Amino acid sequence: MMLRRSALSKLWSFRDVNPPPSAKSSLFLSSSSYQSVQPTPKPWRGCRSFSLLPHSSPPSPPRSIPGAPLREKITTLDLQKMRNKNKPISMVTAYTFPSAAHVDAAGIDVLLVGDSAAMVEIGHDTTLPITMDQMVFLCQAVARGASRPLLVADLPFGSYEASADEAFRNATRFLKEAHMDAVKLEGGAKRAETVRKLVDGGIAVMGHIGLTPQSISVMGGFRAQGRTLQAAKSLIADAVALEQAGAFALVIECVPAEVAQIITDSVSIPTIGIGAGPYCNGQVLVFHDMLGMMQHAHHAKVSPKFAKRYANLGESIHKALREYKEEVENGRFPGEQYSPYKLLKHEVEDFKKFADRLKGKQPEDQSGNQDNGTIAVY
Repeated sequence: MMLRRSALSKLWSFRDVNPPPSAKSSLFLSSSSYQSVQPTPKPWRGCRSFSLLPHSSPPSPPRSIPGAPLREKITTLDLQKMRNKNKPISMVTAYTFPSAAHVDAAGIDVLLVGDSAAMVEIGHDTTLPITMDQMVFLCQAVARGASRPLLVADLPFGSYEASADEAFRNATRFLKEAHMDAVKLEGGAKRAETVRKLVDGGIAVMGHIGLTPQSISVMGGFRAQGRTLQAAKSLIADAVALEQAGAFALVIECVPAEVAQIITDSVSIPTIGIGAGPYCNGQVLVFHDMLGMMQHAHHAKVSPKFAKRYANLGESIHKALREYKEEVENGRFPGEQYSPYKLLKHEVEDFKKFADRLKGKQPEDQSGNQDNGTIAVY
């Protein structure tokens, strides 16, 4: 592949950056060398950004929300640095392009495409029914909406328990087909072999201990964990085993705060709490829970008591839909303001005559026959 300097200059000019010196001194640029002079992309400024290299992941979306911080892509190494510097880590779930775009624009560190989608998006009472194909579909939408957070996908129930090889096959789908950065799986020491298999194969893994919703049939419901000394010791052993297997972080769900603190102190990787008190290295909440999408009885039923509401969007959405319905029924919408398209001026008179014929108002033609209002279609 040979690219002429003039063509390159036009591309660099379009991106509002200066061509690198090496491009000015050479008439041609070979495919083996053009990567070394690839200009650093600027933050999105409202126009499309092109690259000479093919994208291996979706392009960064526009920053449509005012005041959104401009940030570099978050990696697993960044999370470790945040723990080392005692900087809290923020993590939120998202399952769609719009929700992912909001999470990205808010500067959230980690975006989890959780199997909780089964409950808050699809309407099930547990996370168990969601499938790999459904999770991949959701992840693909999220990856198009967010590029800066670390993107983590939940391995759904039944996709990794049978064997480490099966887990690897399914986990690779998230990276290859859905542009995720890492996967998350539930379970403690018994999942260490699976974690090691994935990490050895080049897949970053986030562990999940404490309440593991995929084990609801064994636990007998969504119940807090680690409330006895023996249970706390078991959770610590689980955390250590997952770290030794290569997990880059741990989610700790629904355990006493002091137990989560001991677990955090027992490992060197970041811990992310959900219903586990303030002593973890970060916190995670479900998108629908924190935004108060509780208007439907199902959402209200599955929202946990540890989830703080930062908005009441369910009520706002309900109010907006009711107002829309009323305006349609009483004729206030769309009205003149929302009917912007007009006939071309020179067509108005002809159209009126045409409309009159359709309505039967056209006078008799010269032959004495009344126009029947039919339209010839060609």
